Amino acid sequence: MAFRSDLEDIVYPDDSGELGVLQYRLAFTATTKLLVVVHLVHADTAFASPNTSTFVRDTLLNRILTDRLEGVPVNSVRLVVTDNTGTFEYAIDVDIDDYIRRGNPYDAAQISSSGTRVFEHISLKSGDVIAGRTRVQTAHSDAAPPSAEVTDAIA
Repeated sequence: MAFRSDLEDIVYPDDSGELGVLQYRLAFTATTKLLVVVHLVHADTAFASPNTSTFVRDTLLNRILTDRLEGVPVNSVRLVVTDNTGTFEYAIDVDIDDYIRRGNPYDAAQISSSGTRVFEHISLKSGDVIAGRTRVQTAHSDAAPPSAEVTDAIA
């Protein structure tokens, strides 16, 4: 089931709380494991680009996942941003603190270290991470060229 939605406008705050506007769309791949691509298209240079602001990227991504995909069983979500500098893909990480705080399932084990230090190892099953049920972030991600699969989905 390959699908690509029409572009829709979305309003967002930038890092300083100023207004920003861009368009976005969702694309689904035609593979057995459902991949969803969130594609942000930034055209107006008067507004902050998601390619230059982690805050803008994460705000938009979390809003779209919650508003449009909450509860939808997807295997993977990818974020792609297009602006006047090009098209880039960003890796997405789950906000572990938010995930646990919302009561989502996880496994924890205490690991002893030297002396009296004890570390807690937390692991998540990827099937338990559902779009819109926890915050995600791209803060530790560098812009990369989109993969062939993602390029095909948004073409």
